Amino acid sequence: MPVSPPLSQKIGSLVAADSSETLLHRDADLPFNSELKLTRHVLADEETLPWDSNTFDMVLSSLSLHWINDLPGVLAQVNNILKPDAPFIGAMLGGDTLFELRTSLQLAEQERRGGISPHVSPLADTRDVGGLLGKAGFKMLTVDVEDIVVDYPDTFALMQDLQAMGEGNAVLGREMGAIGRDVLLANEGIYRELHGNEDGTIPATFRVIHMIGWKEGGDQPQPLKRGSGEVNLKDILEGQ
Repeated sequence: MPVSPPLSQKIGSLVAADSSETLLHRDADLPFNSELKLTRHVLADEETLPWDSNTFDMVLSSLSLHWINDLPGVLAQVNNILKPDAPFIGAMLGGDTLFELRTSLQLAEQERRGGISPHVSPLADTRDVGGLLGKAGFKMLTVDVEDIVVDYPDTFALMQDLQAMGEGNAVLGREMGAIGRDVLLANEGIYRELHGNEDGTIPATFRVIHMIGWKEGGDQPQPLKRGSGEVNLKDILEGQ
């Protein structure tokens, strides 16, 4: 049976970029660093990519794009720094992420304080991602959605996890300071009533939007002209 060489031997160079120097260097002492030609780059501004056009063979983004304010602008920059016919592969939180927490907090604040304030940063909708990729110049788009449901013992454990993940509220117009104890206790009860599991735990939904887009290139497959098809899809479906 043929043995494939390690993936690290197929990568000429790898650039890791983040606006947080601490996060970027969190694993700098692990053994894999000696197996890769890895360069770490601290971004002064996560919405400005400081590389020339046609620089990279691939760009990857894992669960960070939901923090970007100018998402169309960043996607256009990603397209610019890719070489022709090179892919962008990304995953971001969006859509109905934490809808259980959002609805219960809104009801709790409405009940206890007579109004609501934003506690979760706005997220891109799944239906918008394909359009954003297309406007940024990407071709042969693929967008998929995955819902990951995590069970917690209570809402306080969920909020502690979110804080540890660095996923706190960053809305400029938010109310400053901690959420009041009365609102938190009401939120706990409403969350359990609306979304609680039979075993006493509570679910938290994280919706991950997966996306692939290719920079336009000369050798890229092109769609056929409209009306040039020789097979009717309806006939195929009816024959199944």
